[in-house]
Amino acid sequence: RARLGKIPDRRASLSGRKSALEKAMRNFADKKSGTVNKPEISQEFDSLDEAYDFYNLYSWETGFGIKYGQCRRNVDKCKTVQVFGCQ
Repeated sequence: RARLGKIPDRRASLSGRKSALEKAMRNFADKKSGTVNKPEISQEFDSLDEAYDFYNLYSWETGFGIKYGQCRRNVDKCKTVQVFGCQ
């Protein structure tokens, strides 16, 4: 099996790429109602911290909390999947 090496903690941002939180805030400024951010299927984040901040703000707006759930690690012990759970 081919090993590709260690996975970095965050993905390098592409020039001009907006974070999911920034996109949500810009869209909210246009519609001015509802919640600031709304999770979407196949949404991507550049880092675990960015994903946590996005879902934490969403949970705060809608009236619940989040916590870290199970995670999956590769053979190098790097997180490849992180689950957030509702409190």
